[in-house]
Amino acid sequence: MLVEVLVAVALIMIGLVAVMQSYPLGVLGMDTGRRQSTGIFLAEQRLEQIKAWASSTAAGQGYASITNGNPSAAACCLAQDYNSIAGYTLFRRQVNVTNGPTANTKNIQVQVFYRPLTGNGVSSVETQVQMSTLIVSD
Repeated sequence: MLVEVLVAVALIMIGLVAVMQSYPLGVLGMDTGRRQSTGIFLAEQRLEQIKAWASSTAAGQGYASITNGNPSAAACCLAQDYNSIAGYTLFRRQVNVTNGPTANTKNIQVQVFYRPLTGNGVSSVETQVQMSTLIVSD
């Protein structure tokens, strides 16, 4: 009877050790998904701001004020460094603007960069997500 109990305890311990070893991998996976989702949110946010800027009739705004560049120097497209996006200090973003497929279009690409979590803490190597859209002059 004692031998059976010892064998059962040993098998349970082996199973628990296996589960505990995979726990850090799960935490890293959840953090990666969270950072990617946040990056996509920030990219969508910037694209919407640029679309609103392009359709604005306010002084200094509008489609014509969005200049090409990698990154663009247009006022609506200025690069934002780490610690400069309110509430999102671990992210930075930049906007690249190129001519679109026709004369009255521009290709807008927003890149959001972040440093992923690793088993040793936050990585020094950046990862990015990016989104693009095409805007048309009125």
